[in-house]
Amino acid sequence: MKIRLLFATIFSCMVLASHAETYVVCVGIAKYQSIGSLLLPEKDAKSIAKMYKTHTNNVILITGKYATHDTIIKALKDQFKKAKKGDYVVFYFSGHGYMGGFCPYDMGKLNINGLTFKEIYSIFRDSHASHKIIYADACYSGSLRKGNKATKPDQTSDVLLFLSSRSNESSIETPKLKNGFFTAYLERGLRGGADSNKDKKITANELFDFVSKGVIKVSNGRQHPVMWGKFDNNFVLLDWK
Repeated sequence: MKIRLLFATIFSCMVLASHAETYVVCVGIAKYQSIGSLLLPEKDAKSIAKMYKTHTNNVILITGKYATHDTIIKALKDQFKKAKKGDYVVFYFSGHGYMGGFCPYDMGKLNINGLTFKEIYSIFRDSHASHKIIYADACYSGSLRKGNKATKPDQTSDVLLFLSSRSNESSIETPKLKNGFFTAYLERGLRGGADSNKDKKITANELFDFVSKGVIKVSNGRQHPVMWGKFDNNFVLLDWK
C-alpha cells in the first residue's frame, strides 16, 4: 500500500512539473492622451483577459491611461521573466498601431513613446518560455511584418504574430458589437470555436482558419487577418485538456 502511494505521489509530481504555465499581458486603449479615440479596445482587452483567466492565474490587464509605454514594458518584463522552458508567454494589444509598432496611451508626435516591435521582441527573446505569441487588434497592424530597419522584426523570430489586418487595412469596430471584428473571433476561437478536430487543443492553423474566415465574412472582405513568424501550423496555442 505504501509503495503504491509512493508511486502515485511521484507520478503526481511529474505531472505537475510537466504542466506548462501561461503568462499573459493584455493591453487595451480607447482614449489616448494626444491622438484620436477608439471605441472598443478596452473591452477587447478585458474580454481576452477574462478568457485567459479561465486557463491561468498569470494574467495582467492594463487599460486606458494606465497603459503608458513604460508601464507596458515593465509589465511584459515582470510577467515574462517568470516563464520557464515549456511555458507560454502571450501579449495581446488592442488600440492604435503604426508602422512597426503599437501606440501606448502616451504616444506622441513623431512616434515618441511608440512601443516598437524591436522593444517587445527583445523582452520575448530574454524569456525562457518555449511558446511566444502576440495578438494585435490594431489598424495597419500587418505593417509589423514590414517596418523599417529600426522596427522590423527578425525573420527568424520564434514569436508567432497574429495580426488583425493587412498593412494597408483598418481594423474594424462598430458600436453594435461588444468587440472589434478580430477580437470577437479570436476570443470565440480560443474558447473552442476553432477546435475543428475536437481534441481540446487550438493550433495555429485552426485558429487562423477560424478567425480569418469569420473576419473576412463579417467585414465583407474589407479586413484580412495575417499570421506570421517561424512556427509549425500545428503549433498549439491553447490546450484545454
